[in-house]
Amino acid sequence: MSEDDYKRIVEHVLQSASQPMISTDAGVEAAQKAGDLAAREEIDWAVAGGLAMHLYGSPRLTKDVDIIASRLLSLTPEHRLSIGGSSYTLQVDKYAVRVDWIVRNDGYQKYYSAALRDAITLPTGLRIITPEWLLILKMNAGRQKDLDDIVFLLKLQKVVDRPTIKQKVVETAGDDAWLAMLPSFRRLCDLADGNTRESSKYYDND
Repeated sequence: MSEDDYKRIVEHVLQSASQPMISTDAGVEAAQKAGDLAAREEIDWAVAGGLAMHLYGSPRLTKDVDIIASRLLSLTPEHRLSIGGSSYTLQVDKYAVRVDWIVRNDGYQKYYSAALRDAITLPTGLRIITPEWLLILKMNAGRQKDLDDIVFLLKLQKVVDRPTIKQKVVETAGDDAWLAMLPSFRRLCDLADGNTRESSKYYDND
């Protein structure tokens, strides 16, 4: 391919992108704005999704800010989310940042409620779910990008405490939920460790 061919490919991607990637600063500021409003309305909230991944060290960029919450904000939504919640647009300097405000009312609600309960507050006031809960929520989502994120998190053995993942799943949803998750989880541990024969190093069968 020629240089002009590469230029045309990049230009096509940029022109066809429905929504540009956001900077970390813009994402954090949008999350903080939404969080400040949530605090005034006494709503529990915490950053999740791609922005949380980035704050834990992932190089992957994101187009929006995912926030899990106990209930909706009083803002006028752009649209409703299929998984529960609403999408809002917040202005950060010259950028319009989409915030997906996730409120689950289905079988996964118990996971989100527990993740909110265990969320940490940074010195800036920003609330973020723990890396263990970020991993668990991504296990439940199961998209390819979520699986890639899980492998990244599992490589952070000084950040992610693997036994805590089992503990939180069992506490929240019971032993059967953990047993259902375990085969996929072991496979992802193997991918993260680069060793397909040592999954039992971290987890037993009980």
